[in-house]
Amino acid sequence: MIHAPTSPRPSAARAFSLIEMLVVVTIIVLLLAFSAPALSRTLMASKLASAGESVFGAISEAQQISYASNVPVELRFFKVTDTFGANPAYRSYQIFKINQVTEGTGAAATTKESLDPANNLVNLPESVIIVPDDTLSPALKGDGLPDTKEGSSVGYSGVQKAVYNAWRFMPDGSCRKVGQSSGGFAALEYQKLTESFITLTTESGQAVTAQNLPNNFFTIQVDPFTGKAKSYKPGF
Repeated sequence: MIHAPTSPRPSAARAFSLIEMLVVVTIIVLLLAFSAPALSRTLMASKLASAGESVFGAISEAQQISYASNVPVELRFFKVTDTFGANPAYRSYQIFKINQVTEGTGAAATTKESLDPANNLVNLPESVIIVPDDTLSPALKGDGLPDTKEGSSVGYSGVQKAVYNAWRFMPDGSCRKVGQSSGGFAALEYQKLTESFITLTTESGQAVTAQNLPNNFFTIQVDPFTGKAKSYKPGF
């Protein structure tokens, strides 16, 4: 009696051994370790670029409001410390219309400037700052002016003891640095084009200077006579 040949039984699928699994896991961990810094830098660069474009947009918005309303418009940059109370830097900004109000009547009447917020306070993303260094942000050089708000214990920044420096955009298109008020009116200064710029970058726990400026930074320059703004992003 002849039996039909039987087909060979399929061999059981070979499973991974524990050592092979550990090797695979180790390779994955190494790949993640090598790619994490690059991914972190990419995300931070994207955050910085977004913050820079937002400040650039605020400049354009201030110019448009000034032209449309025919009043000066001020873009204030508020300098505050970090969450640990150190490293003062410009971390927020806000746009204000500058109006004139008259108090009193007759010979006793006095006229002074008043602030009318044109938008809400904008906070820069965490770890992104406008550098307070006079070389990197000469448009904001100086100790700054006290951030005060009538009827409130804190100023417009919402932080006690904050100070600010500001650009003021005029209806004629010009841009001036804001100085100390005298007689109810702020002193205004035309800056040189080579000094009319600010620099945004990421912070690393120490004061940023021209010597340790990160490769990724975002510089915005405003022509004091025309108000035209330009941005420079050499590290992106």
